[in-house]
Amino acid sequence: MLPKETFIIIFCIIIIILANVSYVWSHKDGVIKLNIKSKHTLNKKSKHSLNEKPKYLLNENSNYSLDIKSRKNILIEFDISPSKRKNKGGPYALNKAISQHLPYNVSNCHFVASDSISLMNTKHEADYFFITLPHLQEKDYNDWVKNNQSQKLILGPNFIPQNWNLFPQKNSWKEGRLPEILESVGGIAVHSDRVKNYLAERSNTTSLLQKYIIVRPCTDLRPESVKSFDDRTIDIIFFEKYADEDHSKQGAELFNLLNNSQKKVVSLKYGSYNKEQMMEYAKNSKFIIYFSFFDTGAIGLKEIQNYGVITFTHQKEFVLDESAGYYIPELANKDNMKAAYDKIMDKIEKISMEKPDTELIRKINQDSNRCDRALDDVCEGLQININ
Repeated sequence: MLPKETFIIIFCIIIIILANVSYVWSHKDGVIKLNIKSKHTLNKKSKHSLNEKPKYLLNENSNYSLDIKSRKNILIEFDISPSKRKNKGGPYALNKAISQHLPYNVSNCHFVASDSISLMNTKHEADYFFITLPHLQEKDYNDWVKNNQSQKLILGPNFIPQNWNLFPQKNSWKEGRLPEILESVGGIAVHSDRVKNYLAERSNTTSLLQKYIIVRPCTDLRPESVKSFDDRTIDIIFFEKYADEDHSKQGAELFNLLNNSQKKVVSLKYGSYNKEQMMEYAKNSKFIIYFSFFDTGAIGLKEIQNYGVITFTHQKEFVLDESAGYYIPELANKDNMKAAYDKIMDKIEKISMEKPDTELIRKINQDSNRCDRALDDVCEGLQININ
């Protein structure tokens, strides 16, 4: 008759074969230790059920132990309640666009939709709860902390600031308590390194930089074909936005220079145009000068870029590719708009002679501006924090 240890080893090997796992076992002093690691990994855009959670047999007693080591799977509930509102602003458009991709799997992250996230209506089975808009009230945040659940919160990218120049405002509980909040939550989403560094420096949270998760602004407005460069009747869209700093005087100076050129120029001013007008311009324009101070998102720009429009901007994060956009720091210089104008016009002349492929530019911009890639960013940021 076979020894008891032999029966146990055979039994474990059968389990291993059925479960498709790798293993290492050792036998010492009458104790068998079996290390198991699952061979199942979730590839990008995996079709595995979101409700699926790895199940392992655990067996421990005085004589035998089973050590389990497996890759961590992260489940994130995403608050889609803003997407059901009638608001058409950028933060709501962003939430709605991301919501269209749920449920979504990438690497070992699983994103699922939630109509509402609060301590009262969640079973806390998720590892994180992602709230994009600043709807979390101070009382609710305090309850998350009190119940030792705040580390599961991901807040932003529209959680802060209320005003770029005035940040941090002490009369705002979120901004006044930001260092404490950063310490307690799983992460705060922001749209760029520029935003992250600005918030960290102004709030004295540079020691917590790892808690800022960079999540790209995105849009799912993706036309399947666009007009060729020569078929476009508008040379330049001049887009003005002064959400935090007033550069309207410089904007007027630059627009005057553009109007006196030989180019056809149209103007869009943040808050004073409708979507249909913007889309009509986007379809028919070759270039956009994005004169904005400053952005935490720029969804409108992303929508225009997706029509194959080439970008000039002083915000470096909006240059998606060297063939699709150009960083013009001179645009931020209040004292010399002529230098910015000359640099842009020189590039426009050279680009126009080359007859750029707007279909290629469309594909480059759309690939970078996809909202599933924003979820990829969240997953990557969380894994950096975990590690």
